[in-house]
Amino acid sequence: MNSEFLPRANCAIFLLALLISPSLYGQAQDDPLKQLRVDFAMRFLEPGPHMALAQYFFDHGNRLQAFYILEAARRSRFEEPVFNQAFQLTFRGFDYSSTAESALLKELAARPQSEEVVFKLADIYIARDDWAKAKHYLAAGIKIRPDDFKYTNGLAEVLRIEGNEAEAERLVKDYIRRYPDSEDAVAIRIEELIKTEPARAKSMATEARAKFPKSGGLAFSLARMLQGEGKLSEAEVLFVEAADLSLNSPDIQAWTGRFFLKVRGNKAKALDYYLNAYFLNPHAYESEFVESRIVKLNGEFAEVEVDRRTKAGISLEKLLSDSNPAIVELALEQISESWKPVYLESALKCLEHDDGGVRWTATETIKKNSNRTFGVKLRALLTDGDLRKRGLAAYLAVHLWKNESFPVVKRMLVDEAQLVRFDALSALILEGGAEGRRIAYEHAANETNPTLKKMIESSRKEKDNEP
Repeated sequence: MNSEFLPRANCAIFLLALLISPSLYGQAQDDPLKQLRVDFAMRFLEPGPHMALAQYFFDHGNRLQAFYILEAARRSRFEEPVFNQAFQLTFRGFDYSSTAESALLKELAARPQSEEVVFKLADIYIARDDWAKAKHYLAAGIKIRPDDFKYTNGLAEVLRIEGNEAEAERLVKDYIRRYPDSEDAVAIRIEELIKTEPARAKSMATEARAKFPKSGGLAFSLARMLQGEGKLSEAEVLFVEAADLSLNSPDIQAWTGRFFLKVRGNKAKALDYYLNAYFLNPHAYESEFVESRIVKLNGEFAEVEVDRRTKAGISLEKLLSDSNPAIVELALEQISESWKPVYLESALKCLEHDDGGVRWTATETIKKNSNRTFGVKLRALLTDGDLRKRGLAAYLAVHLWKNESFPVVKRMLVDEAQLVRFDALSALILEGGAEGRRIAYEHAANETNPTLKKMIESSRKEKDNEP
């Protein structure tokens, strides 16, 4: 089966949107979250609405929900360069589009010695893996500010990527020779001594911290040395201090998370630092990618919490209102396994959830435990003003009604909202048998969105290649 058409499984493959009638559109504009859902529905195949929805939850303190929305977009919807650029713009304020590049080049022409502009241009080309241009602007930065290590370090890293390790080392050593008392030179020397002369490295780090008390990197180095000596309480204080001083360092945030996970066994603190790292860099790594750590830790937490709360007499239905989508999804899975007709309204309510994994689990729960008597509610879902519900109703309708559902699902194929068209096509291909696939394939000629056209054609080719 073409993975492009696999519906919202587990970690939220499809994100959320809401289409409302014109009479309600003004209300949505007065409610930021509703408006984000509208935008998401209409432009489901563009990264911007995914980012905006995630940012809403991030700004409102639900970083886990923001994380799952972003991971859904990253893993199942957009190619990595597209996701990376949208993420950087939304969460880091870093625009490396051609428009931003042109504006900076124009500014540099007017201010050729501007350190700020040179650095931004170097950043743009690094983000694009355009190493030749990156080296040009990093070298220009060294000429403007030879004492600022970020240019030398950046150029050395690019040279290493290109395989020119010797020249990279020469650059760094030359910087240390010229600025031996700088914070970066001292930090480099300490790192070189940690393995060979740990006592001397520790002494240098302690002395350097007095000179550079705001250096998160030095605090981090000393924390690692204390950890190696088994002085865990002292190390913990310094790991926390290093992270507080280095709020923009995904590496320090991630490795502080690892310390709490592997050394202190404090999973809650570890999860917090891993989330810090993720929202600085979704590709952050500390012997394992942080997004993997987050999924595992939160999954374990959710299992413990669902078990604890149900044993305390809290109903599964009540758990569906939890802010942690992993808890809601587990509760839905248990509801599905111990189904009672009274659960239907709660499952239907979860179709409104802002997590795609929850919404798909709710759909699967309803599908598994419903029959044709569900028809009245299903007909209402197919015309619901909430496009998230309407799109999911397509899967239910094709599953339950088969060919009888095709007239209404065919009308969904011309809906203005990208999400509805996506769901309708997916439902026909996944649940509609040969006739459903024929309808979806024929629609390709009339589909205006290139992503949807590509998805249809990919599914057709995969089907044709089946034995």
